[in-house]
Amino acid sequence: MKQYIFNLETTKIELHFEKSEYNALTADQKADLKSAFLWSRTGGCWVSRAKEPNLWWAKKIAAKLGFTEEQRQGERLSFSEQVERQADRAERRAERYEQYAENAERRGAALQQPLNRMHGDIAFFTQPIIAGHAGSQAFTHRRERMFAQYEKGFEEYRKSGYFQDRAKTAKATADGAKYRDVAYLDRRIKECKKEIRARKKNIVHYEGILAAMENGEKKKRFDGTPISVEEVAGWMEHEFELIEKAIDKQAFLEACVDQCGGI
Repeated sequence: MKQYIFNLETTKIELHFEKSEYNALTADQKADLKSAFLWSRTGGCWVSRAKEPNLWWAKKIAAKLGFTEEQRQGERLSFSEQVERQADRAERRAERYEQYAENAERRGAALQQPLNRMHGDIAFFTQPIIAGHAGSQAFTHRRERMFAQYEKGFEEYRKSGYFQDRAKTAKATADGAKYRDVAYLDRRIKECKKEIRARKKNIVHYEGILAAMENGEKKKRFDGTPISVEEVAGWMEHEFELIEKAIDKQAFLEACVDQCGGI
C-alpha cells in the first residue's frame, strides 16, 4: 500500500510518483488524477485542487491509484498565520501581474509603432493597388503586415488591462480590506459557529456508533464493507481537529471586529 501525504500547513494532500509509475498509468487514470490534482513544480508532486475539509474526491482518486494510507507532514498554521501568508503571496502575485501588464503594454506599443508613424501620410493609406506591378504588390504586402501588427497590438493592450485587473484583486487581498469590513466579519463568524455546532453533532453521532459497537453491534458502510472501531475513533479525532481550527478562526475574526469598534 502506498501513502499519500496530508500537508498540515496547506491542508492539501500530495501524491508522489516515480516517473516510471506515472508513465505506467492508463489514460483514464491520468485523467482521474488531473481531475483532482495539479502538478506542483516546486514540490515535485501532485497536489490536490481542494483543501480540508473538502478532500473526499481527492482521497477517492488517490485510493483508486493505490494511495490508501495517510502520512501527515508539517504543523497546522493558526488562522492569523494563514492570513499573513496569503497576504504575502498576494503581494508577490500583484507585483508579477503588474510586470506582466507593463510588458504587454510595451509589446502593444512596439507592434503599433510602425503604423502610428504613418499617421498624416494620406498617400500611404489611400495609394491604390496596381495589378501586376511588383512594387505596388510589395507595398501592399508591407501595409497589410503593418495592419496585422496593429491588430496584434490591441490584443497586447487587452492583456495589459487583464493583468492590471488581476493585480488590483491581488492588492486587495494583500491589503486585507475584508478584515476591516464588519458585515463580512459578522457573516464569517456566524459560519464558524454553525460549523462548530455541526461538527459537535457529528461527534455525538460517532460516539453513538462506538457505544453500539462496544455492545457487539456490527457497523457497515453502504457498500457492505465493515467499519472498525479505529476508523470511527479517527473520524472523531478529525472532527475535534476541525472544531479547534474553526474556533481559532472565529477568535481571529472576533479580534478583527473589536479592532473595528465592534458590531
